[in-house]
Amino acid sequence: MATSIITGRDITFTIDSDNFDAQATSATLTVDSTINTYQTLDGKAYYTTDTQGTFAVEMLADWGAPSSLCESLWTAATSAPNTPLSVVFVADTGASFAFTVQPILPSAGGTAPDAQTVSLSFTCVTTPVLTIS
Repeated sequence: MATSIITGRDITFTIDSDNFDAQATSATLTVDSTINTYQTLDGKAYYTTDTQGTFAVEMLADWGAPSSLCESLWTAATSAPNTPLSVVFVADTGASFAFTVQPILPSAGGTAPDAQTVSLSFTCVTTPVLTIS
């Protein structure tokens, strides 16, 4: 099989129907599994008991912009903190991940003279579902 090189520049993510790829500088989905190991008389046996995802996003702050993720997150986290937000994370290669995240409060500010940035680390409520098209 030939080597495929995929850059991080062909990623789009959507939260509650709004796209945020234009101001995102990084987006990474990580899913960890909890695997128990049992020693039996026949040898080791492995059993996966849980998975937990994290969706980390670095982006230019968009406070005050139309369909602002920062403002949407602030509102969701203060008015409905236990209502998950839908996320679709798509690579142009045809891989699409659908999951929900718990809303969190974004930071505000940044260092001079740089642009304001936001670092977000969402906890996935559901295990991401992979679809290849």
